[in-house]
Amino acid sequence: MEKSTRDRVLHALMQTDWISGQELADQLNISRTAIWKQIATLKESGYIIEANKKTGYHLVDQGDRLTSLAIQQDLQTRTLGRHIMHLEQTETTQRIAHEQAQQAAVEGTLIVCDFQTGGRGQLGRTWHETQGAGVAMSLILRPAAPLHQAGQLTLLAGIALAQTLRTLDIPATIKWPNDLLIEGKKVAGILTEMQTEADRINSVIIGIGINVLHEQFPEVLADRATSLKLATGKVIARAEIVAMFLNTFEPMYLKWLTEGFASFVSLWENYADRLNDLVTLRTRQETVTGILRGIQADGTLQMETEAGMKTFHSAELIYWTER
Repeated sequence: MEKSTRDRVLHALMQTDWISGQELADQLNISRTAIWKQIATLKESGYIIEANKKTGYHLVDQGDRLTSLAIQQDLQTRTLGRHIMHLEQTETTQRIAHEQAQQAAVEGTLIVCDFQTGGRGQLGRTWHETQGAGVAMSLILRPAAPLHQAGQLTLLAGIALAQTLRTLDIPATIKWPNDLLIEGKKVAGILTEMQTEADRINSVIIGIGINVLHEQFPEVLADRATSLKLATGKVIARAEIVAMFLNTFEPMYLKWLTEGFASFVSLWENYADRLNDLVTLRTRQETVTGILRGIQADGTLQMETEAGMKTFHSAELIYWTER
């Protein structure tokens, strides 16, 4: 996606210490007046920029920005995240991603926003958000894979996100099938949706919400939700987390395309929450209690019950009492 004039100015500022207005104008082939206007816009958006009549402009601090430029600074992928649509605010990135996928957006297109007003999670639940504190993103994939394997991408994304957070010394675990926890509290959720044509996948859209800088949650969520900052005291740039996730997820995704999910089972179990513990699981038909024994090569959950070993394709592990 073509960079805006503002992004081009910002990118130029990132590449050097000080640069004059004239140098910027010549480099970007726009007027000095246009440069001045874009600098003013960047300052209004929270970027700290020093101006000096002799030396020009200096980007002091870009803050915790979730822009395409901020993400791509640390990106090492070939495809994922190479096309980014950044929004200051939207109802849900999933809806925008569905629209973009229908309009032939290339694989790896990422929709990301600073504040999601109508985010949703598994079973249509509302995703709580605080402006400028979290990550809300949706990644468009176009895998050449059978329809029944698409759900495995939820597990794969969970592995990649857990690995990303552990690289940052954050002890994240995976609650099957689509949540990440820190010490039993939810810090991230994954929502995977498909667009299909006849019997083939047109696109898979992986939506991810991460609580990063939240300092408090509504009372109803206080005992079950946390953020990276609350859990660890660390302040981590949101763009850095997004870039690290994409860098981690891309080689996994490419391996999954050729080898399937079987080779990821042991890695998932290394990160699994309550593995070999007694858990309760709810499906549409029943509630089952047993020992969580892991997952199979196709991603289905294995539970040891009094009636023997059972497997589940779609269900929810019950950790908290609904209010």
